[in-house]
Amino acid sequence: MDLALNYQRVDPSRGGAETYVVDLCRALLRRGHRVVLYAASWAERCLPREVEAVRVEPRGWGRLDRIWSFAERSEQAIARGGHEASVGFINTWGHDVLIPQGGVQLGSLRANSARFVSPIGKKTYLLSKQANPKHWLYRAIERKQFDPARRARYIAVSRMVRGHIEEFHGVPGHRIDVVPNSIDVGRLEVANPSDMKEQVRAKLGLPADDLVGLFVGHNFALKGLDPLIQAMGVRRRREPSSRRMRLLVCGGGKIAPYARMVNRLGLGDDVQLLGFYPDVREVYRAADFFVQPTFYDPCSLVVMEALACGLPVITTAQNGASELIEPGREGFVLRSPRAEDELIAALDAMTDDNRRRSMSEAARGLGREQTFDRHVERLLAVFEEVAQSKTGTNRVPSRGIRPARAVVS
Repeated sequence: MDLALNYQRVDPSRGGAETYVVDLCRALLRRGHRVVLYAASWAERCLPREVEAVRVEPRGWGRLDRIWSFAERSEQAIARGGHEASVGFINTWGHDVLIPQGGVQLGSLRANSARFVSPIGKKTYLLSKQANPKHWLYRAIERKQFDPARRARYIAVSRMVRGHIEEFHGVPGHRIDVVPNSIDVGRLEVANPSDMKEQVRAKLGLPADDLVGLFVGHNFALKGLDPLIQAMGVRRRREPSSRRMRLLVCGGGKIAPYARMVNRLGLGDDVQLLGFYPDVREVYRAADFFVQPTFYDPCSLVVMEALACGLPVITTAQNGASELIEPGREGFVLRSPRAEDELIAALDAMTDDNRRRSMSEAARGLGREQTFDRHVERLLAVFEEVAQSKTGTNRVPSRGIRPARAVVS
């Protein structure tokens, strides 16, 4: 197939969505498909050589102008390409298939507001967001993305996201397919996991027999770091003789407020705020379990990675990835990040070595079942249906596509 992918900035170091786009390019190429990427920029050497990258230069003075401009100019460029199927992800429209990896704006906004305990705080947050020009822009983009006249197909990364697409945009269910996120497990492989665990723990000053949990996320507040640290403090006060556990926190968020919280709760020896960690494989291997009591995540890629590395997972029902987990088997699913007693009970369960090892094996099996190959095959089934539905229409033939590394000016 002749496929077009559209993403503004492709740089795997920026996060999971960018990594996913690169992994998808590789997987499609391995199956013999032609892949043309329309992007404003891409990191040096991050793309397979066979990808035909078309640079779409956004115009405008500010960031919001450039986001809108990139979407407009991408639509024009892709239309000229005449591809069998075009695929968009975030903040673009005009595609045959849309994969809204960030979920739906109003669904995200509602979940984000749950971070605030006070009704006044929640109302203030919602009003401030609704008054923000960035919110207006994203809502305007979504109106185009979900415009019924476009007859696009939608890939929801979880049943939760599917429900939000139906609820907030009225898209009929037959135009939505649920295909959970997946990862390229090969990227997580290491030569000797036991040796790496020992080496990383020594580097971080962690005794070999310590019980270690891992939190990974770039938006600490949204991903539930506050209630996690609070729960660890409550657990310590309630049962000071309970088995001690350490927590590694990785991500690009603001560390200072959490450092103050950790010190205030007397957890300075138990919580290590590592910040951005260059090779996440190391911390996965150093940990015994993964915990992310998130307020919202359409389908967390780090949860998929943790499972594939054999880490039992503690997360929330607000994480689409939780739909894959059988509570008590591969981990635990909390009703919400504020369900403190549930979170403490889940942490306590991790102190049972035999139970945790059993969950670890189940987690590894579940994570490795969610192969990227399986994921791509499900996507391709949708792409094929789209291509067949376009047969006989007045599409521009694919030879009209611009050459690799071209600039759309």
